[in-house]
Amino acid sequence: MGILYGMVARGNVVLAEFSAAQTNGNAIARQVIDKLPQGISDSNLSYSHDHYIFHVKRTDNLTVLCMADDSFGWRIPFAFLEDIHQRFVKTYGRSIHSAAAYAMNDEFSRILSKQMDHYSNDPNADRLNRLKGEMSHVSCVK
Repeated sequence: MGILYGMVARGNVVLAEFSAAQTNGNAIARQVIDKLPQGISDSNLSYSHDHYIFHVKRTDNLTVLCMADDSFGWRIPFAFLEDIHQRFVKTYGRSIHSAAAYAMNDEFSRILSKQMDHYSNDPNADRLNRLKGEMSHVSCVK
């Protein structure tokens, strides 16, 4: 199934989100954001709920969160979060610090959707497995 929900928030203010499936992911995500430890500016965390894992990357008061199927692992969701964080900061810059709730949703929800699909379905999204595959094609020369 892969990544089913993605969100970008500043503190408790949701700036953009996208859901690829009908779930209660957005409600649970808000609860996760409310329960994040205060005073820690940079962290990577994961929380489980039912058969889903909520992965969280928080950097400089910007929180990027995704909900993934519990069988999807950890490496790809955190690569997705890093990618989304970089794209969001590059696209919106300093306006992130003062934007109203959902101010970036119209534009950025499309990027969330596209990247969720990429990281969920493209085998090349998993860099480690891609490199392992490339290495298996290298023959030993003596």
